[in-house]
Amino acid sequence: MEAAIAAEAARLAAIEDPAEAVRAVTEAFMALDDALEAVAEPRLRAIAQLYRTSRSYQTVAIATGLSKARVAQLVRAAKQQGF
Repeated sequence: MEAAIAAEAARLAAIEDPAEAVRAVTEAFMALDDALEAVAEPRLRAIAQLYRTSRSYQTVAIATGLSKARVAQLVRAAKQQGF
């Protein structure tokens, strides 16, 4: 994944026309945002499952290595997405 991102960054850096470069980088950011949402979904599902089982942010935090505050954020996000 890192190699693909580095290659894309190099491609974008090689675009000489400034307006074209801005458009291309904007498209790349939009694609990355979509990809990050897809990658985040399994984590949200897992957080929701762990929370349903334990009913405790602290227990989920200990099990995952995340902070209790981050677990709370992710549980809220999971609920908003219907997980």
